[in-house]
Amino acid sequence: LDRGTLRCDLVHKRRGELARESVADEAELLVANEIHEIGRGDGETNVLLTQATAIREEWLRELFPDDFSGRVAVNWDSAAKRAVARREIVFRDLALDSRPLDPPPAEESARLLAAAVISGECVLKEWDRAVDQWIARVNLLAKAWPDWQLPTYGEAERELLIQQICHGAVSYKDIKDRSVLPSVKALLSPAQQALVEKHMPERITLSNGRGVKVQYDGAAEPFISARIQELFGVDSLPATAAGRLPLVIHILAPSHRPVQVTKDLPGFWRDHYPRIKQELRRKYPKHEWR
Repeated sequence: LDRGTLRCDLVHKRRGELARESVADEAELLVANEIHEIGRGDGETNVLLTQATAIREEWLRELFPDDFSGRVAVNWDSAAKRAVARREIVFRDLALDSRPLDPPPAEESARLLAAAVISGECVLKEWDRAVDQWIARVNLLAKAWPDWQLPTYGEAERELLIQQICHGAVSYKDIKDRSVLPSVKALLSPAQQALVEKHMPERITLSNGRGVKVQYDGAAEPFISARIQELFGVDSLPATAAGRLPLVIHILAPSHRPVQVTKDLPGFWRDHYPRIKQELRRKYPKHEWR
């Protein structure tokens, strides 16, 4: 009972208010003979307790010994960004005594932390583009080669990985800088990781000797970007996934703006480059044009 507002907790997870004229306004524990539910204009209901009498916990224990239990309640504190716990003595579902428990239970704390990460309330700083690229590489290779039986990363796997990263922590402070990529890669065996590195590489070398970074974006086809001058001497593009996933190339002007997106590089040189070269040579006369 809050002696200022006369608000109190009831069984069945409800809240009520003791009548102002009640003689039980100093009670720690009380029983009400009458309960009135009063509708409000906003659609909610006020519960008013009248004819209330103060009682003692020991009386309840004597009359209803089987209705008492102990529990540990673990909740998420959004302001502190941490799990908090209280050890409680409960009559039915009403907590009669509640005391802080620190540290809170590890498993439940990790679950609450993971839920905060999954919802976006807390952000793992190390869950970066490199992690997303790895996930895309694995999923694309698994789709291209189902016979290889590679694990894939879906929502369930993502949630499980986040729970593993949160293991042993109780607060956002504990996990915000934790390493992520090693845990994500650990879903695959070393041999499977080697397959990914070989067939879905981070970088490739073009036939003219230039190295370029491969971009993997979710379920989309992998692609590379290069300026026209960097492609001189390149007649064809390598494929990923052991030949099953052709690369898309974003061909860029000297300004790094795309002038063509294609998988057919020979067709670009044959059908489009002569016209594009004339236009770009006027705009960028100092660049090499072949």
